[in-house]
Amino acid sequence: MRKTETLTLSPGIALDYIPTDDYKNASFAVGFKYKVKRDRSSADMMLARLLFRTSADYPTHASFSRRLEELYSTDVSVQSMRIADFRVALFQATYLDEPYVHAIPDFTHAVLSFVAGAILRPALDRNGRFPLDAIAQEKTALLDQIRSIKNSKPAYAYMRLAEITRDPHLYDVPDYGTEEEIEAITAETLHLRYVDMLSRSEIRFVYAGTLSIDTVAGYIRKQFSSILTPRRPLSGKISFPHRAAHRPILREIEKTDGEQAILGLSYRLPIGLGDPGTERLTMLSAVLSDAPMSLLFSEVREKSGYCYSIRSAVRLSNRNLFIFCGIEPGCERSVERAVSRVLTTVRTGKTDPALLTAALAYLRMTVASVWENVDAAANYVLMRRLFDRPIDPDELIELCGKVTESTLADLMKRVRPDAVYLLTPKGGDCCG
Repeated sequence: MRKTETLTLSPGIALDYIPTDDYKNASFAVGFKYKVKRDRSSADMMLARLLFRTSADYPTHASFSRRLEELYSTDVSVQSMRIADFRVALFQATYLDEPYVHAIPDFTHAVLSFVAGAILRPALDRNGRFPLDAIAQEKTALLDQIRSIKNSKPAYAYMRLAEITRDPHLYDVPDYGTEEEIEAITAETLHLRYVDMLSRSEIRFVYAGTLSIDTVAGYIRKQFSSILTPRRPLSGKISFPHRAAHRPILREIEKTDGEQAILGLSYRLPIGLGDPGTERLTMLSAVLSDAPMSLLFSEVREKSGYCYSIRSAVRLSNRNLFIFCGIEPGCERSVERAVSRVLTTVRTGKTDPALLTAALAYLRMTVASVWENVDAAANYVLMRRLFDRPIDPDELIELCGKVTESTLADLMKRVRPDAVYLLTPKGGDCCG
């Protein structure tokens, strides 16, 4: 299922075809990539979810769900995410593949018709806008989602560290927007974002299943004809520009209820999304805290016992390496020094080669798992195609396999400390 074929449907619009008969399911996805607009993150999130809850043909959530059940319990999902200067809205359906369907002729066509109807023919009110009651429900759901992040210390610490290290000259806003932004959304602003999404997006289709590419392309041309107009590539930055790490290092302390603390450390990376050599960052992340034998886990948590949890995250779109530690209040300086010693081990080229071998094996297993699942494979291909990234997993593993302790040392020498964020209990000990 790793081989793909690409067919141009219209200038700037393509179909990626993944032939597979490994599973009983097939997957179809369509992605819209469009420019981020300031103060519109919440509207973008709501828009994607509104489109996959009703349609003109199935105007109530009950009828929409009932139709999915009739289509052999077809599963539909939506994602809306911010990547650098762009927003991606991804709509996907996973359903029973054609050879296993007996009662519904041209079953894949029926599923694509349902998906196209939800995206292109939404249930609107008499003014041609999304109904106010549906908007109110999505506002409540999105507000609850933002508040749940604030109630989760790890998620909140990640959000706050991302905010204090962002580039102020770019659209680096929370994926879900803000509570104030949500309250300000109207039917008119949602309609404008919907028009923008359909008319100004780069569009990519992906199909994984047993039908021929020509058959699937014919279905798409029929069901999505209204948006198969020539498109120009969007201008904008896939990866944020280089900027120096903060000098002196930013330090922010925030008080919270509870007994445990979260320490977040940010480091400025020399490369990011869209740059050559990102396989070095993939290996760095695996060596630090993704692989089972990771340095941060073994050295900071297990040997030193400084924290009860520790993980790292590479944020390619903003050139950040984040390290988050669950700690007891008052020991943040000790944890920070312990993390620094681990990074020094990498920087001086003393990473154990056995750890690199384990990290590569872990990555190979992780990448292979994507291609063992039909909907995950379609999602993976779609997202990488939208951002002009290679999709061959063997190529990625081969590049990662060439990363040595010396390679990581050269990379770490250009990584700079950026910020320290501490979320700690009110009234507790604090080193700052």
